[in-house]
Amino acid sequence: MLQVAVTLARPVSTYRLLALGADGATVGLTAACFAIPPVLLAVAFGRWADKHHPAVLLGSGVVVAAAASFALVVAEAIPLIALATMVLGVGHMSGTIGAQSIMAQALSPLPRINRFGILTTVSALGQIVGPVLGGVVIGRTEEPTVGATSTALLVAAFVFVAGLPPALLALRTRISASTVRAGRAERVWHLVRRRGMPAALMTSFSAKSGIDLLLVYVPLLGAAIGLTSSQVGLLLGISSTGALLARAGTPALVRRVPTLRLTVIATVSGSACMVILAVSDNLVVMIMAMSVLGFALGLSQTTTMDWVVNLVDDTSRGSALGLRVATNRLGQTVSLAAAGAVSGWLGIQTAFVLLAVVMLATAVAGLTSARHGPDAPAADL
Repeated sequence: MLQVAVTLARPVSTYRLLALGADGATVGLTAACFAIPPVLLAVAFGRWADKHHPAVLLGSGVVVAAAASFALVVAEAIPLIALATMVLGVGHMSGTIGAQSIMAQALSPLPRINRFGILTTVSALGQIVGPVLGGVVIGRTEEPTVGATSTALLVAAFVFVAGLPPALLALRTRISASTVRAGRAERVWHLVRRRGMPAALMTSFSAKSGIDLLLVYVPLLGAAIGLTSSQVGLLLGISSTGALLARAGTPALVRRVPTLRLTVIATVSGSACMVILAVSDNLVVMIMAMSVLGFALGLSQTTTMDWVVNLVDDTSRGSALGLRVATNRLGQTVSLAAAGAVSGWLGIQTAFVLLAVVMLATAVAGLTSARHGPDAPAADL
C-alpha cells in the first residue's frame, strides 16, 4: 500500500506543479524536498528501530504519509506543495525503515536476502500499480488540470489509509532478542568506515536516484515530446515491472553471480538506458529502455539492502538500513536539484544524461573501492 500510494502521489504532484505553471527547475527543487527529511533523520529512526519494535515506525509512517497526501489535495501554492512533499518524505522514510528492519530479522544472509527479495517484490508491485492508477484517474491528456490532480491525490491518501491495518498487524512480528540493541549506538562515522560500506552506499544511492528521477522527470519528458499522461503511466509501469522481475529473481541470481558484479553490471546498464531515454522520442524504444532500466535499478536496490546489513553486527541492522536510506536521500536531493538546474538551462533530456554520468561514475568508484583497500573481502557478501 505504501509504495502504491507514493508512486501514485509523486508523479501526480509533478503534473500539479505543471498545472500551476512551474518550470523544470521548480519541479526538481520541490521534488528534492521529499528527500531532505531522511537525510537528517534516517539514521536516528534506524537506531530507534534497533531498540524498539520496528512495526511502530511502519504504522507511524503510513499515518504521516496519509496526512501529507490529504494536504497535497488542497495545496495550490508551490511552497505548500513543497512542504507537503517534505512531510510525505518523512512518512515514507519511517515506513520504509520499519518494514526493512522487520525483514532484517533473519540471522543469516541467504534467508535475509530472500526476505528482502519478497519485500522489494511487493514494493515493485506497488510501483507498477501506482503510476498506472494515476494515469487512469487523471485521464488521457497532455496537460492535466489542478482538479484532475486533486482527485488522483485523494485516491493516494485513501490508499495510505488502507495500509494502516496491515501495519498494525505487523506489531505481532516476533523480534529476536539477539537483534535488540541495549547499549550505546555505534557512531555514524564508524558505520561508514566499515569494510565494504562506502561501495555499497555509493551503488545504492545511484540506483535510488535513478528510480526517483523516473518518477519525477518522465512526466516532464513526456510532456516535452508529446506523450499523454496514460503513455507516461505505461512507461513508469513497465519500469516497475522490470524492477519486479529483478527483485523476485535476486535470490536466485546471487547464488550464481557475485553480488558486486551484479550491482556494477546493473548500474552500468542503467546508465546506458538513461542516455537512450534522453535521445529517443520513439515510444517503442523508450519502452525497451525502461524495461531494462527498471530491471537494473530493482536488482541494485535489493542487493545493496542486504549488503549493508551484512557489514554490521546484529544489533546495528536498523542503523545500517537507516544510513543507507540517508545516503539514498542525500543522493536524491543532490541529483534532483542538479537535474532541475540543468533541465532549466539545457532542456529536460539533459537531466537524464546527467544521472547517466553519475551512475557510471558511482559504478566505477564503487568497483574500485571494493577491489582495493580494506573493502575487498566483503565485496561479494
